[in-house]
Amino acid sequence: MRQPQRSQHEWRQLFKQHQQSGLSAVEFCRQHHINIQTFYARRSDIRLQHRQSKFVQVKREVTMVEPRECAEAEQITLEYGAGRLSLPIAVEPHWLAALMKALNE
Repeated sequence: MRQPQRSQHEWRQLFKQHQQSGLSAVEFCRQHHINIQTFYARRSDIRLQHRQSKFVQVKREVTMVEPRECAEAEQITLEYGAGRLSLPIAVEPHWLAALMKALNE
């Protein structure tokens, strides 16, 4: 005799009962008149749905930065205590980072 189809909620309840029972899946299915292959298939389906639901689709926006022409007079000025260092605005960020690291040592 074929059992009526169970809802996803009912399957989740059965899986919880199985975990709490301490029985093997085969013995649990035998006691509850569940086909063992159906039990494993539904458990796999629900696990897969649970894993997939953790992902969120993210739209990535790309911001284009247009290089701008700058006057040669534009400078970056670093001041610390009585010291002052002026650099052209077009200085490479990596170079500036290396300079700051070296000054910090």
